[in-house]
Amino acid sequence: MIDPDVYNLFAYQKARHDEVENETDMEKLPERLGCTLVEADQSRLVGTEIHVKRKQHPLRRRSDIAHELSHKLARERGKPEYPTYEEVIQHRHSSVPNIRAHVESIITVGQDALLIPDGTVQEAIELHGLTAQMVWVLHQEQKVLLHEALRRVVHHNQNARLGGFVAIKGKIRYAYSFRWHMPCWIGDPMPDPDDDFQGEGVSLFEVPGYPSMTVGLVVIEE
Repeated sequence: MIDPDVYNLFAYQKARHDEVENETDMEKLPERLGCTLVEADQSRLVGTEIHVKRKQHPLRRRSDIAHELSHKLARERGKPEYPTYEEVIQHRHSSVPNIRAHVESIITVGQDALLIPDGTVQEAIELHGLTAQMVWVLHQEQKVLLHEALRRVVHHNQNARLGGFVAIKGKIRYAYSFRWHMPCWIGDPMPDPDDDFQGEGVSLFEVPGYPSMTVGLVVIEE
């Protein structure tokens, strides 16, 4: 299980998202969560304003809006007299060497859940299995970056143990794991499917139209 303070944050973010029927249109979601979307020179959260960088790729724009909304929800309080969820994590996790990067990594998981709600991930798993191909399907259908779809799948089930990567031209560009130490990581050569990357729970998927790009997923325990 994950840290209880992080669990509480994710549960709160999910409850707030449920309140607006799990809206995934990032142009509409800020207003539905009480925020204003503002075109700006860089993406950031300013009070209840979600500043989003102008003239960027549509998928990156969606990511930026979801990321800042995740920050906004983390700075809300369960009750008026309580500290914010982010303040609780910063205090109780203060021994972490880089607390800022630590909080950002947690916020990013929350971002992914706003882009691809639990029900959507579960439906994709039921249709395609927990496989590398399913990651690509989520990327296509939910209009998110491929590595974000992978990260969402890896962190979807808090009781699971799995990891995955996106490799480009034979080298791992993105890698994520949850409750399991994946032996290969960013910068490493992609594992050989005929040698050390095979067996139950292991899948590879060559991205259509991009033969040099491969998604790998390893499911240790569902």
